[in-house]
Amino acid sequence: MTATDDPPETRLSDADDLAALGYGQQLNRSMSSFTAFALAFSMVSINTGVVTLFADPFTRIGGVAVLLWLLVLPAVLTLVAVYAHLSGRMPITGYAYQWSSRLVGPHFGWFTGWIALISFLAGTAATAAAIGTVFAPEIWENPTTHQIQALSIGCTIVVAALNIVGVKIATRVNNFGASIELVGTVLLVLALAAGVLVFFDHTQGLKILTDTKPLSGNTITLGSVALAGLLPVYVLLGWEGAADLAEETVNPRKAAPRAMFRSVVISGIIGFVVFALLAMAMPTGPAQFLSGSENPVLKLISEQLGPFARALMTVVAFASIFACLIANMAVATRMTFALSRDNMLPGSGRLQRVGARSKAPVQAIILVTVVAIGLNLLNSGLVGKIYAMVGLTYYLTYALTMIATAIAEKRKTIPKATEGVFDLGRWLNLVVALGLVWCVAVIAALTVPAENNQNAVTVLIVLAIGFLWWLFVLRHRLKAGTAGPPNVHP
Repeated sequence: MTATDDPPETRLSDADDLAALGYGQQLNRSMSSFTAFALAFSMVSINTGVVTLFADPFTRIGGVAVLLWLLVLPAVLTLVAVYAHLSGRMPITGYAYQWSSRLVGPHFGWFTGWIALISFLAGTAATAAAIGTVFAPEIWENPTTHQIQALSIGCTIVVAALNIVGVKIATRVNNFGASIELVGTVLLVLALAAGVLVFFDHTQGLKILTDTKPLSGNTITLGSVALAGLLPVYVLLGWEGAADLAEETVNPRKAAPRAMFRSVVISGIIGFVVFALLAMAMPTGPAQFLSGSENPVLKLISEQLGPFARALMTVVAFASIFACLIANMAVATRMTFALSRDNMLPGSGRLQRVGARSKAPVQAIILVTVVAIGLNLLNSGLVGKIYAMVGLTYYLTYALTMIATAIAEKRKTIPKATEGVFDLGRWLNLVVALGLVWCVAVIAALTVPAENNQNAVTVLIVLAIGFLWWLFVLRHRLKAGTAGPPNVHP
């Protein structure tokens, strides 16, 4: 059933749900359950991480890094379960900011929302940078930094235009891209599996999964294992986008939790299989094959499956990363809109405005576009630098949400679930505790190693900006009752 097939009483119930949370229906509620899944699936985007960062785990600990997917997936599912528990009870745009504000208070909610906003802004920039990094060599033989940046910025502007036209056109393009990614990736799995098992003359085969020779030549340590595990961590980010667009989704109490679970389970399983098969299909050892400037995934497809398969994979990869960029910009603009609607940001009056025809937050889209372009220029179009910041801010948001949930559960202030809505029940505290432990582990991996110290400094600067805004302006607004979610006391 599509969004337009839903009976009028369902759409009225969604509007009533929103009114009970203190808001009128401003955005265009037209997203179906499939669209919610497609958006979450595009946010995760298997190809964005695997195609861009394929060689990194081999540099850290060798081919055995493939098996780390089996640790990361169940750990991430603990976070998904808690988010599903909350999104079914508070289906509202601004997700973690709104939940934390209502569970603990708007001061706590501000810091959660601020970090979530930074994660989406950086995620938009990182995805745009990935397009430039992966596909500039397909256009120019030896692309310069400026050419990589030009491609990244050009795609950012196109995606901004799609979002300004409205959520319907943006999600249609996203649905198409997500469908191409899903079908194309499944076909890639089948082709690689058949090749590894039957047709390829020379492959690494299963032995690559026990390879413990880092390309860096360094000894394997706990730190290098943690860094190698960041590829699946980076891939399995962004699934909560389905919750952030709750006010544009039909029956979000059920659609958002399902979309998040399905996107992570499908992406996690397929991502693991794709990464494992790509590793096994390498015709030579990692040290030899992963040298050179050509993208290793596209190079492997070309050598083992031929130029037509490489061209097809290029199209699939571009469609999936482009769809990921659309989804990232959509959720970033909705978080901007949600914070501005509550007068939590500078310039809130302008940023909360919605187009009369498109029902899109146009000023917020323009802001997100400018920030994404600025980050690409500051980071010289290098996707790795931005990805680390994205992962860190995402996991800080997850951690704050886990803490807010634990506090609210102790206070017994989490809203009751309606019939048929996902509910962790008596398992909530255990799942929250496991999720928080996982968050701490990932945050440590993204800050403690020397190569990630600068990322920690960058995020601390961003947090300091948010703290200063709260200290000198926002806390006074909250105290005066001129900011914050309706019916939530500071």
